[in-house]
Amino acid sequence: MKTSHLIPYLMTIAVVTGCIKEDGEPYTIEREIEPTTLISSLKGYMYGTANTDVITKDTFELFFDKRNIQDLDVYLGLKSKFYVYDTSHIVQCGYVYSYIDTMPTIKKPDCEIFDIDNIQWNKDNNHDSITFEGEQHNLKFHTDMYIRSFVVTKAGDTCYNQQVLTHKTSMPSDVWYQRNDAPGLFPAREGIITATSEKAGKTYFYGGRGPTSCYSDLWIYNAENDTWEQLATFNQSEAYPSTGPTERCYGAAFMYYNSLKNDTLMYILGGENASGEATDGNFIYSIKNNRFGNSIDHPTGRHYVEPLKNPTSGLIAFSIDAPNNLGTINIIGMGMMHDEMSSVTAIEPQLFSYNVEKDRTTDDGTNYQTWLTCGSLTKENVIGDKAIIGYNKSMVVKINKNTVIIGTGEGSDDNLGRVFYEVKCKKDGDIDCKQLPAPPEDFVARTNAAGFYLEYNHLGSTHSNFYVGTGLDKDGNILNDFWAYDIANGTWSRKRDCSNIVRYGAVGFSILRTDDLVNKGAEPQQRGILAFGKGYQLDGETTAPAVRNDVWEYLP
Repeated sequence: MKTSHLIPYLMTIAVVTGCIKEDGEPYTIEREIEPTTLISSLKGYMYGTANTDVITKDTFELFFDKRNIQDLDVYLGLKSKFYVYDTSHIVQCGYVYSYIDTMPTIKKPDCEIFDIDNIQWNKDNNHDSITFEGEQHNLKFHTDMYIRSFVVTKAGDTCYNQQVLTHKTSMPSDVWYQRNDAPGLFPAREGIITATSEKAGKTYFYGGRGPTSCYSDLWIYNAENDTWEQLATFNQSEAYPSTGPTERCYGAAFMYYNSLKNDTLMYILGGENASGEATDGNFIYSIKNNRFGNSIDHPTGRHYVEPLKNPTSGLIAFSIDAPNNLGTINIIGMGMMHDEMSSVTAIEPQLFSYNVEKDRTTDDGTNYQTWLTCGSLTKENVIGDKAIIGYNKSMVVKINKNTVIIGTGEGSDDNLGRVFYEVKCKKDGDIDCKQLPAPPEDFVARTNAAGFYLEYNHLGSTHSNFYVGTGLDKDGNILNDFWAYDIANGTWSRKRDCSNIVRYGAVGFSILRTDDLVNKGAEPQQRGILAFGKGYQLDGETTAPAVRNDVWEYLP
């Protein structure tokens, strides 16, 4: 496009390079407007030329927000060079961007400028070019941006680069960051007993071992606002004699929905006290009434849960659907069994189904079919098994309503586990076990590990992974490595280590993130959580391992 003007007393156009007109000075000029031409936003002056903006950084990092909570920050760095008549006229350089407007300018709706504190610029010795660069933090994740560089003159003219830079920001993945630590009223601890209510979609946390004692408080984590809420504290005086809750850790729990009462009961079973002595004082908690359950809450009028034959700690529990619409089966077992008569301890290989509806006392005063053996994980009962699974303080992760994965732990052969099993419930209420492919050789056998399951979409692909990490090895070393098993492909891969915290006895669970982090474009919404446990930090902490109250989130 050619332009030719002779207009006295009014400056309407400027030279691309080498000349700029003062007000009141007539001139005739003819110049070619190129895509690189800088044009004033006020009067249409051609003010110079611009090089293509170059992205110098496109990444994410961890940072601490105003609440001193660790969060994720996606940010860009850009660098630009403009050729102008005289750099002494320039008073500001920068970048304006938008996620919506394809031609962003300052003060337009949906447009923002880079933080001026992060802009650096230098003028050359000849005063005819200027180089500047800047960073913008706290951007949306994996989102298209429209960016324009600009300079501002002493006269207040803003001259924009006509070339709009279109760029999609990065998507964080395989990263840990710290969430909101549990509050002071929720002391640090290991071996917390957890269960998830599928009806309510929330995870509950009971007890655990602190520095000198165990606890009997119940908490819930709110993933929407990253907060912890205490629901109740159970004291022996509040319960029925000999059947009430006791402070404990390393027990197990499952949830049962009582449709007659429209209430969900949390069954808390087994565990040990601060001295490591096992308990058989099982009980229920009424979510609806937020209290230790009593005969009014229980479907069959019981005050408590019938204990296993022997007190057991380090056991696991889960609920799983049986085929042919036979309903949900509650399963508990394994762990360290304590024979009170002989003071002998032994690792329990059995799993038992617990029938809530039949947990009652018959007319002759005996219990009726409360616990039924539903199988064991000894090698003769497992498909493809060539080693015995670790039983004590193993881990169980629910994959779906029909499947769980069990693995690691202290084995009955005095070895630690590195084998994992897929467990399903058969139509007769028994279990069907299948050994998963062995993890890589550098996956260390361990006990007291933690993990979770995530099924999510990421960058257009669907993933279904079981994750496991942390724990203790055979020499008592505390671990922080982290692994994923791809259920669809049957393959293992090592992931980013579990932050800078080395620990065992942690708790793992999954959440659905709905807060501002997701609003910034981070996917997937489903995340994993590792929290609490006993260990130490890698960043210079020299004290002995201690119980923790920190909470870490994993973005796959």
